[in-house]
Amino acid sequence: MKKALIALSVVFILAGCSKSTQYTQDLTGTWYVYKLTYYSVQQSLDSLANYTITFSSNGQYIEKNVFGTDTTYSPGTWAFQNSYGQLVLTDTTHVQTTYTIFNLTGSSVELLRNGYDRYMRKNQ
Repeated sequence: MKKALIALSVVFILAGCSKSTQYTQDLTGTWYVYKLTYYSVQQSLDSLANYTITFSSNGQYIEKNVFGTDTTYSPGTWAFQNSYGQLVLTDTTHVQTTYTIFNLTGSSVELLRNGYDRYMRKNQ
């Protein structure tokens, strides 16, 4: 009985590790917003037209936004939370932004926060 419990524990740990690895691989890369909704009503992409966010596999991210001739960069760290159902971004001033994750694949993701839904694709 004791051996069976140990074997089950190892299986659960390995399953958790592979889920973590898969989610990290899917998130890693540079993303752009192709659609924005607010409580299901489509919104203008003007403020996000030149926005990208790049996630690295080591838990770092950098947001880039271009407004005319001005370019802003906002670095920080990212982490999954609540069984990979949420993505938490922490900027360099320790401000956290939490998104609910929907449909994370290697090429698209939907991030929801405060009624705003960001539909994102990976740059190829």
